[in-house]
Amino acid sequence: MDKILENDFEDDLTNVVESIMFALGREISAKEIASTLHVEQNQIENSLDVLMEKYNITSGVVLIKVKDSYQLVTNNKNYKYVAKFVENTKKQSLSTAALETLSIIAYNPKITKSEIETIRGVNSDFAVNRLLECGLVEEVARLNLPGRPAAYSVTNEFLKSCNIEDVSCLPKFDEIRIKDEQMLISDFEKDDQTKA
Repeated sequence: MDKILENDFEDDLTNVVESIMFALGREISAKEIASTLHVEQNQIENSLDVLMEKYNITSGVVLIKVKDSYQLVTNNKNYKYVAKFVENTKKQSLSTAALETLSIIAYNPKITKSEIETIRGVNSDFAVNRLLECGLVEEVARLNLPGRPAAYSVTNEFLKSCNIEDVSCLPKFDEIRIKDEQMLISDFEKDDQTKA
C-alpha cells in the first residue's frame, strides 16, 4: 500500500502537500506529513519551501510557519473584508436541527455522526456541517472502526459563547429535564385558562 502511495505522488509531491494543507485547515509539521506519507522529511520541507514562494504576500492566501508547523491562512491585508463575511455567517441563526445536534455533541464528547443520527432518528449531515462551519464543533479523532468514522466534540468557541470553562460546567441533564408530570400540569393549566 505504501509503495502505491509513493508512486502516486512521487513526481507531484508539492501538489499533494498543497492539497493536504488546504484540506486540513490547521497547522501541521513537515515531520507529521513526512511520517504519514512515508517520505523523507527534507522532501516535504522542499515542497513547503516551493509553496511558501507560491503563497506569498501578494496572494489572498499565504503559507505561514510558526515554530515547526505550517498553515495556510488568509492574508492579513484582506482581514477586514473576510471579517465582514465571517460576522455575517455568525449572525445567521442556527436551525432547530443544528441546535439539537449541538446539544447532543456537547453532552456526548467524541460522538460520531452515526451515533448522533441514532439519537435524533434523522440524517444529521447538514446540521454537523453547519456546526463545523460556525466553528462550534470540531473533529477530534478518527475511530478505529470500519470506515474510520470521525468523532466530534464542541470547540473552545462554543465554550466561550456559553461563558463556561469546560463541558462539565453545562447544566446537568437531570436538572434541566422537564418531568412528564410537569408537562401534564402545564397542559391542564392551559386547558383551564382556555375554558375560563
